[in-house]
Order: sequence, then C-alpha cells, then structure tokens
Amino acid sequence: MKRIIRITIAIFSIALLSVTAKKDKKENFNKDYVYIPSGTFQFEQKAVSVAAFYMLSTEVTNKQYREFILDLKTQGKESDYLIAAPDTSNWIDTTRNWKINSMKELYFNHPAYANYPVVNITQAGAALYCVWLTKEMRIKYPKLNFNDFRLPSKEEWVYAAKGGLKHSPFPWGGPFTNNAEGKYLANFWRVGENNLTRDSLGNVLVVKGSGYTGRYIGDFSDIIYPVKSYNPNGYGLYNMAGNVSELVGTDTVAMGGSWRSPGFDIQVTSEVSATKSKPTIGFRVVSSFVGR
Repeated sequence: MKRIIRITIAIFSIALLSVTAKKDKKENFNKDYVYIPSGTFQFEQKAVSVAAFYMLSTEVTNKQYREFILDLKTQGKESDYLIAAPDTSNWIDTTRNWKINSMKELYFNHPAYANYPVVNITQAGAALYCVWLTKEMRIKYPKLNFNDFRLPSKEEWVYAAKGGLKHSPFPWGGPFTNNAEGKYLANFWRVGENNLTRDSLGNVLVVKGSGYTGRYIGDFSDIIYPVKSYNPNGYGLYNMAGNVSELVGTDTVAMGGSWRSPGFDIQVTSEVSATKSKPTIGFRVVSSFVGR
C-alpha cells in the first residue's frame, strides 16, 4: 500500500513539473512579448486596418544581438556576419559632432551595456537576425503558436506605439514631453526651439547662443538609456518615443525619434532615413498572431 502511494505521488510530481515547465515557458514568452490586438486607426489621412500581432516589449538589446553574432561566427557564416555586424565606426562622425572613442570600443561589447539597445544595424542585418530568431524561438518554445519573426510594417509600428490611444502624438498621450511634475517621459535631445534649425536634407542643427540649453556629445555619459527606461505605453511597450529610432520592414526609415532628436521629432509618426546604419537607430521584432 505504501509503495502504491509513493508511486502515485511520484507520477503526480512528474506531471506537475511537466505542467509547471510548460507554464513557465509560456509565461517567459509573455514577459518578453506583448499582444497587440487588431484594430483600425487613422494613418496618413486614411483608415488603416492592422491584424493582431506579438511585439517585443523592448528594443533588441546588445546582449540579445551578441548571441546572434556569436552564432554566426561559430557556424562560420562569414558573409552573413559581414552584413549583420554593427558598424561601430559610426560612433565617430565629426560631421555631426559624434566623436566618442569609448562608445566605439565599448558600447556593443562591454557587459555594462548588455541591456541597452543594439544600434548601428542595417535593415539587412536586422532581417538576418529575424531569420535566426525564428529558428531559436521554435526550439525554445515548440508548443507555442507564432509566425516567423520580422520587422514591423510602418503601420504596425505606429499603431503599436500609440498604445491604444486614438489621436495622441506621443505613446503617453501628450501634447507635452513631460508630466505634471516636470519629469521627462522619454530620452530625447532637450534643446530649446530657438536653438534649432535644419540643413537642406532636414537634419537638425543647433545654433549656440546665450539662451542655449541643450546637450552636446561629451556633456554626459549615458547618451542611450537601457531598454526598460521610462514607463511603457498602454500595450506594455517601452521607449516607443526617443531613445533609439526603430527600423520598420516596409520602408527605408526608422520611427519614433532618438536620443539625438528634439522633442517634436519623437512623436509616434516621426521618421528618419535608414538607408545606412547609425548610432541613433535600433529595432524591435514582431510576429503575426496566428491564434492562441
């Protein structure tokens, strides 16, 4: 009788561990990815319908991207590596007053920046990451139902950035970039409008003067913030305004503004050219929803 009880308890324990393991895997997936429901919204003066999808709650981190790069090296995929590797030389750009040798050497590789967004990635590099991630996720979560991972379309990105708000210029509502206590709600270039102008290509230029209140490279150390900085929007997405602009898959642009954008340029519809990699551009991934 005691033996039967022990066997029963053992079987029950194994079954419980199996259920718990499956539950833990699903919960871990749900911690990293948020569900974006389907809906219709006004975009570029027309009504646009968006199907449901999963979106990474944060920008892809240096740590996550390093795993991908290491795997390419291990498998000897030299051509893919050359496409996907971050171009750290972008940190030294005297034409825009970027000259940060320490960031060139440390930002992508140093453990202190593990949970910061990966930058200096091209769309082609991000696309290769998505292919790799799809394979890895199917191994890690064989029982979960999701589609291939990819870059979001511009429409999906803006819809998600709004966080369920219909007419808001920012993920938190607006129209201001700080709250009632005066605290800023995103990481952006805090410079007064009287100090701003633009060149013929639309790039922001700063005119110094007696009233200048902005920040220049070298004035501070952490120019990009960790991926879970500030409060998430209504869908649970972090940094959908500022920090780094994010690549989309349907256009050669990056959305949402960055740490080098003034406040007006971190709206959910703000976009910059992404024909080449930059220290201001990162990305996050999505997967089309195919049923629970």
